[in-house]
Amino acid sequence: MKKQMIAALFALGCGLSLTSLAVANEGAKSEDNKPMYMAKCPPSCDFTVKSHDKAEVVAMLQEHARTHHNGMVVSDEKAESMIKVVEPK
Repeated sequence: MKKQMIAALFALGCGLSLTSLAVANEGAKSEDNKPMYMAKCPPSCDFTVKSHDKAEVVAMLQEHARTHHNGMVVSDEKAESMIKVVEPK
């Protein structure tokens, strides 16, 4: 009886582990389908930001300009014009 109970628990554990791996793999695949956005500051600064979220890239560019370039204000339109879509390798 103990052996059957241990075998059943082991099989249940293996099944749950494999299910978790399959779900995690699906999550990784869906992330691969999203475009990656990237923006760079001019070469003299060398700041780069990348994200799957375009709004996040805009916000990071604006924050970087404000904090590292003497309070420079970058409009949303200007920041968006600096963004490029990066193709996966």
